[in-house]
Amino acid sequence: MEALKGLPEDNKKKRLVFNAFKPVADGRKAHERVASQLKDAILGKKFVPGQRIPSERELADTFRTSRVTVRSAILTLKNTGLLRIKKGMGGGTFVVSDMTGESVSDLLRDIIKWKDISIENVIEVRTIIEPQIAFLAAKNATADDSEAIWATIRELAGYFKIRKSFRATDENFHRALANAAKNPLLSLFQSALINVLFKFIYGMVWNEEHKTSILRWHTLIAEKVEKKDPNGAMQAMVEHLADMQSILAQCIASKTGSWINKSI
Repeated sequence: MEALKGLPEDNKKKRLVFNAFKPVADGRKAHERVASQLKDAILGKKFVPGQRIPSERELADTFRTSRVTVRSAILTLKNTGLLRIKKGMGGGTFVVSDMTGESVSDLLRDIIKWKDISIENVIEVRTIIEPQIAFLAAKNATADDSEAIWATIRELAGYFKIRKSFRATDENFHRALANAAKNPLLSLFQSALINVLFKFIYGMVWNEEHKTSILRWHTLIAEKVEKKDPNGAMQAMVEHLADMQSILAQCIASKTGSWINKSI
């Protein structure tokens, strides 16, 4: 610690982080070892959200490896959603400010394509998660949360008057419920699942019966949440998803919906 005396505070922090890194010799999987140490530093909050990490040159010197190896490690962490790269003035490599559902959904979408997972499997997972979210939302929602849920219903009702296609307005209802549930991990996973599922749903056209049913179930769920009725909210969500599953099954059977034919 004696060597740190007299250094500016930012430089002290940087030196402490650098001292925690172990040199990595170039060779097979060298970039994975660099990525692993950087990942540990990020998750350990040695690099805080939004912070710019050291340059490729500094990291290459610290790890005693090539800039190519460091660049590959950074790309690996970018692809996992931990880092973002900004070009131009004020650019560099930064720790993401937040690990969003979009980041997780990209990974989930790749897994679905790679393993050829069916739309039925995705819907099945949703029927496990969403009722519990409704239960927790009814249990934990504040007045502001409840108003946010009602706002999405008004938004969807207005949209349905002028459009037939499914849009983010329905997504917003389910996201508002997840926010009201007050479980960040459940909310994150639900957001990723919704991102993937609604890529499939976007291309579908809904008739008046479908639209009326969706709004009716959303309204009932919102009422149960507002009345602090967890079991009622959960049951309403179960029935809403069963109704949606029936509609989607018809679309799949008629070949209007398919992972293969949709860009997800």
